[in-house]
Amino acid sequence: MAVLGRLRPLLLAVHEALGAGVRVSAAVHAAHGWNPAADRHLDHQLVRREAMERLRPWGAHHDELSDPLQARQLEFGGSGTDNLGLPMSGLLLRTPTDVLRVWRADDGELPAASTEGLRAFYRQEPSRQLRLGPDDAPAAGPTHLALLWADAGGVLTRFDLVRPAGSAGRRVQVDWHVDLLARLVHPAA
Repeated sequence: MAVLGRLRPLLLAVHEALGAGVRVSAAVHAAHGWNPAADRHLDHQLVRREAMERLRPWGAHHDELSDPLQARQLEFGGSGTDNLGLPMSGLLLRTPTDVLRVWRADDGELPAASTEGLRAFYRQEPSRQLRLGPDDAPAAGPTHLALLWADAGGVLTRFDLVRPAGSAGRRVQVDWHVDLLARLVHPAA
């Protein structure tokens, strides 16, 4: 799959950053005797915060769930404070060919297409691999991809790359869905 070859360094960096975030959250909760399940927002925010710090060289942005196409780049200058958006927002990474949104998803499903911003993000033609016919043209703009993650017991349990291909009402249509833990991070020897 061409996208895996193209994004491999970035995907591995995101995996490492999320793993570090999971460890930070586990350490904070353990130090205070807190149960992460009692306040999932704090747990998710701690993971995202650490991941964003580690992904700064890749130009990580906060990604507000309510309108993904309006996400603003963080100001990393000398202001001393970063606006990290809402606790449940994800991360947004852009390359010249792809827009990668990183979301926590215990169920492995993309967020419902509940806003015009999400519907716009999901709206794209099926990938070349699935098109039929000789007139397959490259996509007009960047490919929109979602990286879905989940954790349990201080380790990542889900790390899936998903290419949406539109929506029907609130239901997201998926072009393809790849388990990166099995394919990229822990490939069979």
